[in-house]
Amino acid sequence: MKATSGHKSKDNLQFNWVVVFLLLPVLFIVSYWKQFNGLYGSESHENYRIMQGLFTFLSGGAAQPSYHSPILFPLAGAIVSLIIPKLFALQFVSIASAGVCYISFCRLLNQIYPEGTQRQRYAFLILFLSPFYLKAAIVGLADMLSMAFLMIALLESYKWRTSRSSQSMLFATCAAVLAVQTRYATFLLLLPVLPMIWTAVSKRFSILLICIFAIIITYTPSIFFKGQEGLNLLLHPWLKEWSALNLFSSTFELNGNPEQYTLPNIAFVISTLLHPGYCLIGLLFIIVSLRLKFRLPLSWVISHFLFLLFIAGLPAQNLRYLLPAFPIALLAFYPAYELIIFKFRTRNQRVAVYVVAVAIQILLAIKVITPVIKYQQEEYVIAASLKLKPVTTLNTYAIDPALRTYEIPQEVVNMWSTPDMLYMNGDLLLFNKTRFKSEDKNFVPYKSYVTLRNQGRLMFLNSYPNGWELYRIKQ
Repeated sequence: MKATSGHKSKDNLQFNWVVVFLLLPVLFIVSYWKQFNGLYGSESHENYRIMQGLFTFLSGGAAQPSYHSPILFPLAGAIVSLIIPKLFALQFVSIASAGVCYISFCRLLNQIYPEGTQRQRYAFLILFLSPFYLKAAIVGLADMLSMAFLMIALLESYKWRTSRSSQSMLFATCAAVLAVQTRYATFLLLLPVLPMIWTAVSKRFSILLICIFAIIITYTPSIFFKGQEGLNLLLHPWLKEWSALNLFSSTFELNGNPEQYTLPNIAFVISTLLHPGYCLIGLLFIIVSLRLKFRLPLSWVISHFLFLLFIAGLPAQNLRYLLPAFPIALLAFYPAYELIIFKFRTRNQRVAVYVVAVAIQILLAIKVITPVIKYQQEEYVIAASLKLKPVTTLNTYAIDPALRTYEIPQEVVNMWSTPDMLYMNGDLLLFNKTRFKSEDKNFVPYKSYVTLRNQGRLMFLNSYPNGWELYRIKQ
């Protein structure tokens, strides 16, 4: 590699093991101390609901809960909750997965660029300190667990290219199956595993039998807990909603609610390379990479392109959806990083630049994570207050999954799903009119709130952070 000539230094995994065994546990301890459990927004609370149901089911209790999402993340949370407080179990899984993903990325970087001298510094600065990576590491969402399995699968499949080891083939296959059970869309990023399996099993029939057995074993959680539905990947709503027309659109309607974005989807998916939440100097990496030899296998590039194409065809834009493709893009950028860093001639210059870059990444990460913490604290404060209120019916929207997670005594009714709700004397209404855009004001929750207010049936009780207000409904 041109960038490394004349620059020899020791580059191993020792530093990154320190990151995993020191920084990540500290991250979890601080989160636990500050009562930040990583549960925010409806999806994380849905994961918690499923986790609780699975824990009860595995403990010999009531029947398992209904769900349509992949099973592995809440199942991992249910197992971890045997030793970790339940409210923090999903966050613990995400933090541990971030460590596995990070080390697997570092090992893969070593495999692809064995002559590199800046690999581990690059991994720490550009991957670990990426704001969206750190955010995914501390929230109760399945992204980080799926990325951990994805990176293991790609690492083992890359090792198989040179070793032809049956062990690497089996590890890659099992990790790929587990990744798909965590996030269905990762299947597209795992397409390079298929030629490896085909080549291996076509040479030895015994390998075919072992591979089939391994796939069945690793897919057992979905078969056991989801039955026939565990095989219905092609019926997932994402596939039904996918359209090539969405690639060039920036306006969509979700659940009757119009959403307008700045860029069309085909431009949005490049955010993995350009968004500062992913990579602050991604554009510079792209420009420099044009001058360098490309190291990634062609099949990885094709699968990466197909994944982004799939995301671009969905009727929505969410930066989270792009996260699994991020580490693969970073693998391609490493030579550009070395070329840039050695433009600074002395070691002191390189150290100074690196320290400044670390500080910038940390500041960006704080900016990204702070709203998440505030959002979760908002849910927690409201739930704590409602636990002191009378047992009755509570009408609300958006925040209702969080209130069920924190087990408030009231019966929670989602105003979106009950448009013909009869509001009785003594019921509670938790509402946030600042959350409604002008075009949303024809929808059920806002119309119900306006009707009750105009009828003089609302008695103000409390105000909460960020615009939430609690009312008692009068006759």
